[in-house]
Amino acid sequence: MAASSGVITMNRLLPLLTLALGFRSAAAAQPPPAVLTLADALRETAAHSQAAIAAGLDVSAAEEQTARAKAAYWPSLNLSGGWQGRDHEIVAIFGSFEAPTTQKNFFSAQVDATQVLWDGGRRAATLAASRDSEAAAGLKGRADVQAAQLEGLSAYLKVLLLKAQRRVVERRISALEEHLRVARELYDHGVVARNDLLGTEVRLRVVKDQIAEIENGIAVAARTLGRLMGRPPDEALTLPEALPLPSTLAEDLEGLKRRAAGANPRLEALRASLRVNESTVAARKGEIWPSVYAQLAHTYQQNEYLGFPNANVFFVGLSWQVWENGSRKAAARQAEITARKTQSEIGDFTRSLDIEVDRAFRDFAQAQREAGTARLNVEAAEENLRIEEDQYKAGLARTIDVLDAESTLAESRFSLVNQHYTAYLKEGILAAAAGLDLPAVFAGTAPAPEER
Repeated sequence: MAASSGVITMNRLLPLLTLALGFRSAAAAQPPPAVLTLADALRETAAHSQAAIAAGLDVSAAEEQTARAKAAYWPSLNLSGGWQGRDHEIVAIFGSFEAPTTQKNFFSAQVDATQVLWDGGRRAATLAASRDSEAAAGLKGRADVQAAQLEGLSAYLKVLLLKAQRRVVERRISALEEHLRVARELYDHGVVARNDLLGTEVRLRVVKDQIAEIENGIAVAARTLGRLMGRPPDEALTLPEALPLPSTLAEDLEGLKRRAAGANPRLEALRASLRVNESTVAARKGEIWPSVYAQLAHTYQQNEYLGFPNANVFFVGLSWQVWENGSRKAAARQAEITARKTQSEIGDFTRSLDIEVDRAFRDFAQAQREAGTARLNVEAAEENLRIEEDQYKAGLARTIDVLDAESTLAESRFSLVNQHYTAYLKEGILAAAAGLDLPAVFAGTAPAPEER
């Protein structure tokens, strides 16, 4: 009976074990999350960031303004009607003869279509200004999106920088733990004093505390990047551990300056704004001319005295405000002043953009040079630490010398990773100033293997 109960229990457990193993196999079969490349992060920022959403809405609003300007070329259709009550009828007097012309209470209505035939070019100028505003909104939005991409680039590189710093700290911990082990062995043999242990332990605890600080920085930078890409706040991002050396841009400094003069989105937005100002000037100057319009109408008046209460009317007329105390000229001068101001801003921005590209080019080159120097310094610091460790084991160096050598190596490694990712950021700033497409610039940047 007991054996039978055992068999029943196992029969019940076997399906559960099979199900659990199936879940485990399914979990193991799931592919790891895709690594978010730098180019993909920049593309997502361009498509889903708040700057991209705002830019799209601004363009849509400008398109609606253009639609309003186009509507001026079509006739307007108006419908009016009402009921009127009077205390007396309207009576026409012809000598001693009186004849009522309206009822005391009556209803009247009119429907008309009015078409502007000519207005001195105001419609054309307004439409041109609206279309130029549309282009300006798109270019301004492009500049705002590019600024968001640079912010996203900074957040992306911040995550990788902190990951690299975490690896440096982990190597520091390993090195200090190894030195502490050596110091304990020498202390146990009476070769060194106890303060060698205490000094190393203090340094080790300080370094270990840096891990939590770095993890906090990674979390904040990753959430910032997710926000810029339009992702949910708590969505985890999978970023590479490292990036290879940044590639140089194909064009030289002069080529980048020429490209910036013709493709920088902020400069192009200013030029589009100037076109809007010029169209506005033309529209204001056109206000001095009359408007010629035609109207086709059908009217009805409830009136028992009228032989034809319904009437079809065709009318061609002219409307002209001959004098308005100089407000039109003032409006035209104001528009001209705005255009001159924008033109001045374009000239100043063009000169500052030339300086900006020159500075960004120099900063990128300097970051690459400093990264190369940092690599040489790391190699020298590694050799220096090895020598100090060997001398310490031989009793020829103090523990403070080893700790200083280890600190120098850590500073060299920190400098290397800082300059490495600073070079990426400087390249992005240079490419943005030159009007290059940032995802295309970093499209060939594949994740590099983790450095240990």
